[in-house]
Amino acid sequence: MMLEIDDEHPDASSPLLPWLVRYFEEEGAAVVIAAGADNSLRSLVPGTGARFEVAVEGLPNLLHEALHAVQVGALADDHGIDYGLIPFDVTVPAQRRLLWQELACAAVSCGYLEDPAAVDPWFAEQIEIQGIFFGFAAEDLTGLRGFIEATIAAYGGEIEAAVTAAYTELEGRLRAVGAPATLAAPRRRWGFSVLWARYRALWGSCRAETSDGAAGSMRRRDDEAAITRVDVRD
Repeated sequence: MMLEIDDEHPDASSPLLPWLVRYFEEEGAAVVIAAGADNSLRSLVPGTGARFEVAVEGLPNLLHEALHAVQVGALADDHGIDYGLIPFDVTVPAQRRLLWQELACAAVSCGYLEDPAAVDPWFAEQIEIQGIFFGFAAEDLTGLRGFIEATIAAYGGEIEAAVTAAYTELEGRLRAVGAPATLAAPRRRWGFSVLWARYRALWGSCRAETSDGAAGSMRRRDDEAAITRVDVRD
């Protein structure tokens, strides 16, 4: 098995881990799980064995990377995302799809977490790292949250469709590599709207945030102004 993990790592004994590794192995990727890893998928120099390396901090991050891969349909550096387009413009369907993919990764990975107490913190973490991709400073959580809510409102059921598809794809890939049904299926099939409502109720205590007028706060491009901004209050 192409896996590098310390025996003392808290996820080393996870029953789901070997099947996620098997999925990546069959796609030509080795998996490295270690504290401080950069949570990425990168191609390797030809002749070194695996074609790719997935380097992650833990099982939740590995789930995130697997979900990106199954949504794209193949392995590619950074899952084929062109970071030169940042900030992504959600009025462009292909770039809006990147938002849905990230949100689907956040929701569906929660469905496979072994500790129910980890769901809300993990979902919050995955949401709150999205700002840089869409024109918001890390501290501007109010702006990011409003932007996500407004984008969902503007584009109907696209997010739930993306989440449903991601559940189906990941479960199918895990079954295809031999995972038993009890592990291939999520422990709970969270809908995005349910997780978002829980997050909305808790976000006052999640992370410190600046006001909309904070110095250095990044802003969306003018051509994104078609997405109505939602006023979000704690």
